[in-house]
Amino acid sequence: MAEFTPMMQHYLDTKEQYKDCILFYRLGDFYEMFFDDAKTASRELELTLTGKDCGQEERAPMCGIPYHAANMYIAKLIEKGYKVAICEQLEDPKKAKGIVKRDVIRVVTPGTVVEDNLLDEKKNNYIMSVYKQGIFFGASVCDISTGDFLATQIKETNNFVKLLDEIARYYPAEIVVNSMLYSCTEEIQKIRERIECYISNMDDADFSPDIDNLKDKYEIINDKDEKIDNLNEKEFAVAAINGLLKYIKQTQKIEMEHINRIKIYNTTKYMALDISARRNLELTERMRDKGKRGTLLWVLDKTSTSMGGRMLRRWINDPLIDVSEINERLEAVNELKSNMMLRGDIIEGLKKIFDIERIAGKISYGNANARDMLSLKSSVRKIPELKHVLENVNCGLLKKLYTNLDELKDIHDLIDKAIMEEPAITITEGNIIKKGYNEEVDKLKSASTDGKTWLINLEAKEREETGIKNLRISFNKVFGYYIEITKSNLKMVPDRYIRKQTLTTGERFITEELKEIEDTILRLTRKISRPRIQIIFRS
Repeated sequence: MAEFTPMMQHYLDTKEQYKDCILFYRLGDFYEMFFDDAKTASRELELTLTGKDCGQEERAPMCGIPYHAANMYIAKLIEKGYKVAICEQLEDPKKAKGIVKRDVIRVVTPGTVVEDNLLDEKKNNYIMSVYKQGIFFGASVCDISTGDFLATQIKETNNFVKLLDEIARYYPAEIVVNSMLYSCTEEIQKIRERIECYISNMDDADFSPDIDNLKDKYEIINDKDEKIDNLNEKEFAVAAINGLLKYIKQTQKIEMEHINRIKIYNTTKYMALDISARRNLELTERMRDKGKRGTLLWVLDKTSTSMGGRMLRRWINDPLIDVSEINERLEAVNELKSNMMLRGDIIEGLKKIFDIERIAGKISYGNANARDMLSLKSSVRKIPELKHVLENVNCGLLKKLYTNLDELKDIHDLIDKAIMEEPAITITEGNIIKKGYNEEVDKLKSASTDGKTWLINLEAKEREETGIKNLRISFNKVFGYYIEITKSNLKMVPDRYIRKQTLTTGERFITEELKEIEDTILRLTRKISRPRIQIIFRS
């Protein structure tokens, strides 16, 4: 049997590692899919199915999408319940020896989506892990886009019924389970019957009982926001947490630095509502079409921010049963209802605040742009005003909010010092970091400007030396920098000119000096155009 081509063999080796995903394989300006993935994507995305020579007698089924439109197609696949592995080119194809080095940089799953256009701004997108050991369960949930991370364990009677209640509480987009639970087909089937979500299986060994790593990296708190020192009593919750953290790291390929606080709660803190009760009560979605209009959430949701909308949804899904906590909330509501001036000032202040939680998540994820940073600065600037409004409140909950509200002045000052007032829209354009903030960036910008001056001087020098008055130095993305000479002046071209391209109107040339300047300018431009937003927080 004939061997596959080197590129196709690498594709197959990569696909072997991500069997449960549709593999987006970067080839130039396209993400290509092959074999069964191509057939699936062609059907689900309504793409034309073609073929590619792969070293075999039959051509490999193939379909592709432009890389700049990937998010739109990924969104459709995620909505249909698929996982997508993105295999990127890790080196410049022009400089590669042999096939271009490629690897998977991220796996997008229903529970790990972070792109704004794929998320409901007033709804958390949870991924859940469930660890089963005997008749006991540990469960943890995380919203990667905001950093919210919670966990619990179930060690009572009717444990599986209580687990179903916890799953219904969060309605996760994806559930990760250990092998023991996955092998219980009856229980898995009951989960599938009650909630439509993607279920992934991981080995029991991935659900580690290790507590030292958790204590070193994360702040572990209880229902009352108090630090938990003795995690040995939470062994099932710990296993679920470790399993979820490992899955997130495996799929996202980066450290999620904004996930730094984990709350381990007691299931008895909240009212137990099974999925049928939640559905029949229409708390957050209608039975008929899962819409929001007409639900309890729709009636109550007058929140001014996305963060407030998500919190209200959580409160409705997690009814309190502790009388003192209920009364604490009611006292706060009563004060806000009675004091129209206070309520109005708070509403006006909140209207000017962007989604700080998700901006922080984007920064940690590495896909924030300069406009996100300015939105964060604008939001943080309003916090002192908001805190001042709360200065003379009377009830305990609002007083607690006033005391604990961090004005984040250091963050505001850092962004103000680092980011231009009118930065480029995308990171790759450069023009983001203010002059004087980072010495290396200042040097690069200065050198880049000098490079353009070199070109102007070189053009003047070449005109004088050759006597060609209309000689000009230009640039395009395909050929780089070149000297263009019209046909009428070709007889005056010196021997040191190296022909680069022939046109109907003349010819284009390069010289050793121009090539050196080109290399310098492009190298500096690439370095300037690749600043990561994290430079602001790490300089």
